Amino acid sequence: NLFSMLLPLGSDSIAKQDEIYNVQKQIIREMAEKESCIIVGRCADYILREMKPYRIFIYADLDSRIKRCVARSTTSEQYTEKQLKKHILKIDKGRAKYYEYYTGQKWSDKINYDLCINTTNINIKEIVSLIAKMFKKGN
Repeated sequence: NLFSMLLPLGSDSIAKQDEIYNVQKQIIREMAEKESCIIVGRCADYILREMKPYRIFIYADLDSRIKRCVARSTTSEQYTEKQLKKHILKIDKGRAKYYEYYTGQKWSDKINYDLCINTTNINIKEIVSLIAKMFKKGN
């Protein structure tokens, strides 16, 4: 249901979700004003748009994402591929609704990002290292 997708943090009302978003927005702005930082999600690209942040979108195909979840799962977290697929798609839907609600833009739309990286066939640790080198001072 749409209402639950707008409340990914589990809040019981839109007003509470808006309050949480506004606090996050304030914290994100304060962090970005103080020093260079990396902020993952939370509509930071939109919140900081006046500062012209470098916006990166990381994505992968669904099979690859499922395999990564299976590889990271513990023995107490045994899910079927079907359960993982359903869960991943639900999370993506929630992220999309949340982003669209607060930004008026489509989540994952490549036009909103400066760099899009498909990690389907890439080792995540290696790509993190390459991205870090891109932003290292003096390069």
